[in-house]
Amino acid sequence: MGRTTLIEHDVPVEMRDGTVLRADVWRPADAAPSPAVLFRTPYGKSALGLATLTPSQCVDRGYAAVVQDTRGRFASEGEWAPLDWAQEGPDGYDTVEWAARQPWCDGNVAMAGTSYQAIVQWLAAMEKPPHLRAIAPAMSTSAAFDAEQLGGCLRLDHLTSWLGLTALEWVQRRAAAGDPVDAAVVAEVVQLLTTPDVPLRRLPLSAVLDFEGFPGRLRDVFAGKTATVADYRIGDVGVPTFSVGGWYDVFSYGTIELHRAVRAQDPVAGRHELVVGPWVHSGQLPQVQGEVNTGPYGSAQGARLADLHLDFFDRHLRPAGPDTEQAAGGDGAGKAAGGDVRYFLFGDDTWHRAESWPPPEAVDASWYLAGPEGDGKGGRLLSAPPPGGVGRDAFTYDPEDPVPSHGGRVLQLGRLAAGPLNQAHLESRPDVLLYTSEPLTEPLDVVGRQRLRLRFGSDAPATAVVAKLTDVCPDGRSLLVAEASLRLEGPGGAPQEEPYDADLLLGDTAWRFAPGHRLRVHVTSSNFPHLDRHPNLPGPVGEADHCRPARQTVWHGGPYHSVLRLQVLPAPGAGETA
Repeated sequence: MGRTTLIEHDVPVEMRDGTVLRADVWRPADAAPSPAVLFRTPYGKSALGLATLTPSQCVDRGYAAVVQDTRGRFASEGEWAPLDWAQEGPDGYDTVEWAARQPWCDGNVAMAGTSYQAIVQWLAAMEKPPHLRAIAPAMSTSAAFDAEQLGGCLRLDHLTSWLGLTALEWVQRRAAAGDPVDAAVVAEVVQLLTTPDVPLRRLPLSAVLDFEGFPGRLRDVFAGKTATVADYRIGDVGVPTFSVGGWYDVFSYGTIELHRAVRAQDPVAGRHELVVGPWVHSGQLPQVQGEVNTGPYGSAQGARLADLHLDFFDRHLRPAGPDTEQAAGGDGAGKAAGGDVRYFLFGDDTWHRAESWPPPEAVDASWYLAGPEGDGKGGRLLSAPPPGGVGRDAFTYDPEDPVPSHGGRVLQLGRLAAGPLNQAHLESRPDVLLYTSEPLTEPLDVVGRQRLRLRFGSDAPATAVVAKLTDVCPDGRSLLVAEASLRLEGPGGAPQEEPYDADLLLGDTAWRFAPGHRLRVHVTSSNFPHLDRHPNLPGPVGEADHCRPARQTVWHGGPYHSVLRLQVLPAPGAGETA
């Protein structure tokens, strides 16, 4: 049963430089001191409503919850600087230690939250606040892992829509202070959120949001003055971690790699746990993702995600033992022991456990790209190297007519939709090459990290390659499973004579290809506006003032094999839930 809750609003928390940040404090009405869970958000503390864990759920399990507006946001004082990560670590340290000193806290503090609220947890943990006992970052990444995932491309719509959204509150604060923002800035922010395709086609891209005094200019991002994602000193993170990700989260790769990094330096079982569900990047995690209904266990509630958080905190914040009054139970991700990793298998629609990621039992499987058979249309995907000599397939990539983004690991702040969406309408485009397997006769569980090694040629001195892995259903739908991108540039600003040996990171997934379904690989050179359009010219991202078409070629066969490298389970097994 729930506890009676006391809520104090706008409680002042003074930082070391004298700036006052404000927080809402939720706590059980009984007088006994309890551990505290800290949420730090730039999106407004009064609007916090995460599917991962809420303040009320913390109180129901006997925890206090502190929900704080970050510096310069909403009720907190100070200057707001988007993507200025330097201040978040010290502010997090000061708030943790403030909470530990309060009479309602027993001196044990954890942190929780999603996305930006997760990034600030890593930054605070690096500062080593003495009373921080654990963190639970959901859907986070680091600069290094993000760059590896994107292959040098820019997550354009994500960046500009996030800057536009956070700028709205900045505009309101300026107006309230008697310093209204130029109408041109407001108009561009609104356009980025409503019709982003228009400003994002502008060349050079650095001209977007290029207003003096605007706290988040793309020009500063391109020049390296502003980091779109924070970086961490993982070696300084000495507390247990409970990481949560989604297969269609924009930060899927980073979430998993951060878990793997802390697990590698601290391999004690139970210290670092990972949960990866069927979800997109969102504070709400329902069972319907894209065009797929993942069933009753596919939602955060069905996975008992809040209980998993609180069970983890019980183990690490309650020296005398957990408060078991509201202990977790039932079905979902937390049903059985069996490893520090819990993952949701699409198609089987159940939760599974593994000792580590990728699962140790996963094995490598290669599928080879090949040309059409006879007079057939479209390339083939073969489980063995194709016989015969070298083959080539070509298409023209025109940056003025890019392949539109549709589903996948995109942010939904702008106008894009994320998740496993049908790609069939894109497959008739002449700038999308397709390589498709024969229908499967047995289930194939693709579980682990997937890559695509392409021998890729271009007549441009620099270009990009974009790839997708899809599940082709018997009814013709081609559901997006994973995607990758990579920028390529020849030596000395000239086209490369030999094809590039392009290694594209499709990232991690857990997807069952059912009997009668086929695997398909898309190869193209754009995914706009999710990714910036490569102009087919050498130079840094965002600075080209014009673009040109390029003739692209995929090589396969002979010494130029192009290969899809999957990690698969040896045989499908029953999941934890029925």
